[in-house]
Amino acid sequence: MQVRKGSMMKSIILTAAVFVAVAAFFPRGAAAVGTPAGTAIANQATATYQDASANSFTALSNTTTVTVLPVYSVVITNPADQSVPSNTVAYYAYTLTNTGNATNTFNLSALSAPPGWVVTLYADDGAGGGTANDGVHQAGETTVIAATGALAADATYRFFMGVAVPAGTANGTTDVTTLTVTGTGDAGAADDTTDAVTTTAQAPALTVAKDVRNVTAGGGFGVAANATPTQILEYRVVVTNGGSVAATNVVLSDPINANTGFIVGSAVFNAGTSGLTGATPQYSNDSGATWTYVPASGGCAAPAGADYCVTNIRWTTTGSMASGGTTFNNLFQVRVK
Repeated sequence: MQVRKGSMMKSIILTAAVFVAVAAFFPRGAAAVGTPAGTAIANQATATYQDASANSFTALSNTTTVTVLPVYSVVITNPADQSVPSNTVAYYAYTLTNTGNATNTFNLSALSAPPGWVVTLYADDGAGGGTANDGVHQAGETTVIAATGALAADATYRFFMGVAVPAGTANGTTDVTTLTVTGTGDAGAADDTTDAVTTTAQAPALTVAKDVRNVTAGGGFGVAANATPTQILEYRVVVTNGGSVAATNVVLSDPINANTGFIVGSAVFNAGTSGLTGATPQYSNDSGATWTYVPASGGCAAPAGADYCVTNIRWTTTGSMASGGTTFNNLFQVRVK
């Protein structure tokens, strides 16, 4: 029987199509950047055909083998910058993903730019009763780390970068900390990356302004005034919290000039917008060494209503002074000797 060449070609093409379809049905293994490193991709072609008598034959090609080489890469999340009170730690949660196609280990380090706050890397391991890998730092998660350990392709590793803001740091002070990830699989930089975060210190920021007026002569408050002996002056001290957090345990003190004498009962506290709940005036007759003196009319040979023994006055406030530009003021009067 004679077989047309066209029929033989259709048979070969059909067989090849089936081979391609079967290959497509079995997808390559899922990995971050494709087929895992070390995978051997073997391929062999098959041809089927017939002779003039309709006898079927099969011919196989040689087998080709392709070995998949390692591809190294990594990605990390980018946590948002933070503003935290001084004397606390800002914890930045990171997730590192091995996006290469081979197992890799990543070294971790962090560097703080001036002012050089202390930076520590911690494992998100759930120690101390927390939940591991939840991205929320728990008090017990104190395991210090410097590397991820071996990570398979597409595996993740979660950790924290803690930036400690020193006590007493001024409000608004910033620190830029850079996290560096260095993969050990590639001699170049294909599996290296960095991320920088900015930490801003929050603190109370009190400013103190003082002015004076001549009560006897009349007139308003100013930074300067004129007076003659026996006249009464009134001082006003205004305190403003321009910081970003509240201030507590606020104590305001003021010396009494030796050329003046304190007017008994003239100390006044005005809470203003501060949110403070009160202030207790205290007096010293020994330049602030002690604060137990009680002013008395005629003290230290002063005229009635004044006390020349008072050397200092202070107010110890109660409550919390709110942030955002709130104010309070204190007033007291003296007699010019």
